[in-house]
Amino acid sequence: MTTKLPEHAPAAVAEGSVHSADGTRIAFRRLGHGPAVVFVHGSVSTHTDWMPVARLLADRFTCYAMDRRGRAKSGEGIGPYSIEREYEDIAAVLATAKTETGSDAMLAGHSYGAICALGTAMRQPVPRLVLYEPPLPAGGLIAGENLAPYVRAIAEGDVDKALDLGLAAFPHMPSATIAALRTSKAWPRLRVLAKSWIRELEAMDAQSPDLTRFRTLSCPSMLLMGSLSPEHPMLDAARALAEVLPGVRVEWLSGQGHGAMRAAPEMVARLIRDFLAE
Repeated sequence: MTTKLPEHAPAAVAEGSVHSADGTRIAFRRLGHGPAVVFVHGSVSTHTDWMPVARLLADRFTCYAMDRRGRAKSGEGIGPYSIEREYEDIAAVLATAKTETGSDAMLAGHSYGAICALGTAMRQPVPRLVLYEPPLPAGGLIAGENLAPYVRAIAEGDVDKALDLGLAAFPHMPSATIAALRTSKAWPRLRVLAKSWIRELEAMDAQSPDLTRFRTLSCPSMLLMGSLSPEHPMLDAARALAEVLPGVRVEWLSGQGHGAMRAAPEMVARLIRDFLAE
């Protein structure tokens, strides 16, 4: 049975932060009331990607939309980057959510944030886990030979060229969509975060293509897949993951691609609400 989302006044949003295991400040936006849910965004993005969904869920859940390290008010961190630090960052927000709400927090991640959320859940079980197209290299490298020209454009200071290359090569975004992005309010944000994509692409390609390790995931999970998302690296990875996650619930986002949190937040929120409330 599909739940119809009720209409409510906009939930108040509070800013908060916590320090991760290495001392890095991790910021988040908190809204709503009820059981806790931590939302983890993907590459070249911030907590704002999840906010449309969080606002729709705030009448039933306490939503924590975090900024991963190096974004917005979160610190960059000290020392070399590794995905393990991301796991620690999420764990710190999960702990804060539990302290503040009295319940173990559920977890939702998008894209690279879904990889980070999955890795965290493998370390410490969460009550429920939502994954939206984690680009694991099950069907081949995510960046591969396209990473070098992207890195070169960043090093030369041509951020617009780098983003043109990266958006076409990595998530396989259509040229018309990239052109529209260039004239949108989102482009300046993408430019600021463009350099951080390098380390995350390297981390994606460093993941093992053998996903059988995820057979040991011990929490209920839901996998979201956009019907218009590119076969590689989104759908091939999601399909491979669906084959190994025990008892996973797979939901297709009809008419949507990799960014349905913004394009169709009611669709995404409805699916998440139904799954988390089971």
